[in-house]
Amino acid sequence: MTYIKKSVPRAEGNPGTGIQPRDQLTLIDIDDIAFMPSPDDKGVVIADNIVMKPGRYGYNIYMTQGTIEVTSAAEGDTDKIGFTPSIKFEHPGNEQEVREFKANSINRKFIVVIRYCSGKPADLIGTICNPCKLTPSYTGNNESNTNEMTFTQISKGSDIFIYKGTVTLEEPVSVVETGVKVVPFISEGQYQLTAGAAVIDEIEGGAHDAVITLLGAAGGSSPTVSGTGGKILLRGGKVFTASEGSQLTLRAFDSGDGGIMWIEQSRYVAA
Repeated sequence: MTYIKKSVPRAEGNPGTGIQPRDQLTLIDIDDIAFMPSPDDKGVVIADNIVMKPGRYGYNIYMTQGTIEVTSAAEGDTDKIGFTPSIKFEHPGNEQEVREFKANSINRKFIVVIRYCSGKPADLIGTICNPCKLTPSYTGNNESNTNEMTFTQISKGSDIFIYKGTVTLEEPVSVVETGVKVVPFISEGQYQLTAGAAVIDEIEGGAHDAVITLLGAAGGSSPTVSGTGGKILLRGGKVFTASEGSQLTLRAFDSGDGGIMWIEQSRYVAA
């Protein structure tokens, strides 16, 4: 369904107050991506997961709260106008780790994901064909010892996306042991399943609109995820086989009786 022209009213609450990003910016090197989902037909929301190549993952860099600035200016001549999103922030100190990060990131191409303390969906800047690049700047004096980092989309193009998927990081939120049928919710993120013949039919806990991704198991028999228990709803009722490299993303919905129903958002089946 394409975008239908409609009025844009004032959002609820205090939408004009300052943003409150989390203090960790997630970076995804485009060379590490196996599958990059497209936004929906309205051009803003990316609902599916970014899938990483085996053994690859996104990673975080600390941002000093109060220095984070996200911009997206549109510019260009008539019929050539496009957006150039950017995020700028400070990282304290100039220790070996941050110097090595700068030296090894300065000419690489990234997708950046910005998450918020309010729990609203993450922002995402960049695409595989129009990624972000880093421009760092260091200042050391009697008042400051800090690195200013700026990640900017290389060329004019799309505006900031809303990203509703999860990101593969160095460590999953939890490793689900062999034989487990009920997966305890710890936090949003990715849960690594372990080889075995278990049939998972419930995610225990969670809050409305939380998102998790179950990662397929390596080696041995593959666990499965079933929607027959009434706590997980899969598209078309199709069982998910959690083979190595496969992913299943679920979103939590308040069922109205104090319970939580987990509904499939997307799945990726490794070849």
